[in-house]
Amino acid sequence: MRAVSAVLLLFLLGPAQAGAGQAAPREVASPATGGPAELTTLARSGAGLVLAWTERTPQATQVRAALLPRGETNWRPLGGVLNGDPRFNAAQLRSREGAGGQVWLGWSEDSGEAHVDSWLMSAWTGAAWSDPARYAVRRNLSDAGKSRAFDVLPGGLPTLAWTDVSAAGAVGDVVRPLNWQAQGGQNGTWTPGPVLSDPREAAFAPDLRVRAGLRTVTYLQGDFATMQVLTQRETAPGRWARVGGAVNRAPGTFTADPHLVLDAGGHPVVAWIEADPRPEGGPDRLFVSRWTGRAWEPLGGALFPAPQSAEAPTLALTPGGEVRAAWLAGGQVRAAHWTGRTWQAYALPDTRQATSPSLSPDGAYLSISDGGRLRLWALP
Repeated sequence: MRAVSAVLLLFLLGPAQAGAGQAAPREVASPATGGPAELTTLARSGAGLVLAWTERTPQATQVRAALLPRGETNWRPLGGVLNGDPRFNAAQLRSREGAGGQVWLGWSEDSGEAHVDSWLMSAWTGAAWSDPARYAVRRNLSDAGKSRAFDVLPGGLPTLAWTDVSAAGAVGDVVRPLNWQAQGGQNGTWTPGPVLSDPREAAFAPDLRVRAGLRTVTYLQGDFATMQVLTQRETAPGRWARVGGAVNRAPGTFTADPHLVLDAGGHPVVAWIEADPRPEGGPDRLFVSRWTGRAWEPLGGALFPAPQSAEAPTLALTPGGEVRAAWLAGGQVRAAHWTGRTWQAYALPDTRQATSPSLSPDGAYLSISDGGRLRLWALP
């Protein structure tokens, strides 16, 4: 009877969770919100854990943030509404960590003006958020593909990977870096760097990370129905080189949502969603691969195969280099870590209405919006 029960448990939990003999995640009290939460993002500051989110209000979807100081249990608001204009809707919320534990937030903001795509960034100075208009990128929609990523260079300047739709000679969107050029005082302008993607194919959905002052970008490239997940990195400032080939497990498949982190040596680890290549189809699946310095190493197979498609992946590395991933499947939040041989899932509670999972950069915390309510877990 015990053998039958064990087999049944393996069947119900699936390969990623079977054998998970570790402590369950511990739910942590979340900051209070003034409206339904939509997007979440986690960051570490020198003072503790920062959780930022967007919440719906009668005026607009607004960005807010709170700090959980080290050793404390009560959240402290970090400023008020972060939007450049609190009447405009915020989306695509992301966080990054600058030098010295400084937290940066980036988000798109509907300015209310026709044909304008705005991307804003702001840093917590320890007392207030910096002016999000200082480094704002405002582009005519005919010149902006509305997908982008940002990170922060060692000198405290943000840098971006951007999707342009009007590059000379390109058949569609291209991915390229944007560089901030100071012009004295607080003034400056964004200038485009080289096109990283093949201009003969469409490219979009970049993710960007900085390590030791050099940038790495992962992006999608193809004909939309079949997309390759590609990575390029700087070998010196302004000099870019391809990191191996495409990481897709099945060539010629639909892929989406690439996410990138860099290990202590600057080697990229990439997660992405990939369609089932079988003629009969199946749910979209989540995969992770790591660059060894010479080749892409697949980290196992699909994470937690399930009847529902995987979506909204997020990725983190612990200080010891352990890879952790979180994602959604059928409205439930999932999370797992790579043991070195297999993926082992965390025993998270049933959520069903989960959106916008985010892992802290050290993989210690996981946040979501669950039916408009912020929820947070400490992962063992």
